[in-house]
Amino acid sequence: MTLSPIEFARVAAIAITATVATQIIYVTLGNLGLEPNRQLIWSVEVLAFLVLAIAGLALLPARPLIGGALAAGGLLNTIQAGMGLVMFEPLGQAGEALAPVFSAVLAMAFLLYFAGKVAIGIAALAAGAILWRDAQGATRIVGAVCALTGIAAMVANALAIGLDADLTFIAGGAGTAAALFLALALVPAMQDRETEPA
Repeated sequence: MTLSPIEFARVAAIAITATVATQIIYVTLGNLGLEPNRQLIWSVEVLAFLVLAIAGLALLPARPLIGGALAAGGLLNTIQAGMGLVMFEPLGQAGEALAPVFSAVLAMAFLLYFAGKVAIGIAALAAGAILWRDAQGATRIVGAVCALTGIAAMVANALAIGLDADLTFIAGGAGTAAALFLALALVPAMQDRETEPA
């Protein structure tokens, strides 16, 4: 099976959109005082991020920075969502004796979450810069917003990793915004690279 870079970009954009949707659903339900179905949401995220990682690797020859960032972000978030899926509940119910282990696993999951969002921010900045340079009209504006949200995601999530402060909401929001605009910008950013199938 051979796909062109633009087709892999479409696959990646669909996977990114799925992760944006799960983030919005999870946060919205939590803010409404409702219990999200973590099993379903995190299962969808694991699969979507896995698809994103593979699509990112396939995009390496056409757009190395974008492909590498997508692959890294997809892989980091696959592991992070998988930790939530299979580790949080048993460790959370294991009692006081394993509370330090649960805290360490939770902290590592957030570290991977933030690192993955830095990678997504890099991809958004790269894709946005291409559109700002090469596109016209509304697509160029999408590129500008994509690049700016990418920078915001990189900075907020890097600070969340480096500072001893709870920046989860800000970093997560910035990462989700960057992912949303990256999903819009990714296919146009590949337009001039639809040459050889991968």
